[in-house]
Amino acid sequence: MSSGMIVHLVLKINVQQKITRNMNTGQMIMTLGAMLLLAVIMLRVNTTNLTNETVRDEAQFGVLANSIATSIIEQAQSKAFDEATDTSNIISTSQLSSILGPESGETEEKFNDFDDFNGYTKRDSSMKSSVFDISCAVVYVEPGNILGSTANRTYHKKITVTITRPVSSDSSVQVVQSSSIFSYWYFR
Repeated sequence: MSSGMIVHLVLKINVQQKITRNMNTGQMIMTLGAMLLLAVIMLRVNTTNLTNETVRDEAQFGVLANSIATSIIEQAQSKAFDEATDTSNIISTSQLSSILGPESGETEEKFNDFDDFNGYTKRDSSMKSSVFDISCAVVYVEPGNILGSTANRTYHKKITVTITRPVSSDSSVQVVQSSSIFSYWYFR
């Protein structure tokens, strides 16, 4: 080791000892307090960012779920009102289906009337951002009580599409539930 390096090392040790000796207990506590305050502020900023991301994601999933529900309702409304009205007209509600749902052996591709969507379920995993579980229910409704349902056959059917998003293997979060009423009109 050269004498220049030894002198440099001794000076460096002396400077560090002076800094350490000059820092009293009060200054040490203030320094620790400042570091603690900085850590708390950083934690709060990160928490706020995570909360904002969660809110943004939930809004995005809500828009996607609403789009899926609207698409299914539009698809159902593009079909005939009932199996009995698929190829002909009816003049009495007694001619309408008493059991709502797809006919025997009928699959989604072959749905031909509105109430075929009753009991329809599907898992849509076509989007990279999320998986959605879709379920549909179709009921007859009375004009005076469109929020409920009736066991009687009427010229009005309501479809309710429920979209849920699995958040873990054993629970789901309801994202959206959308309903629409489809009525049968025949003019002579």
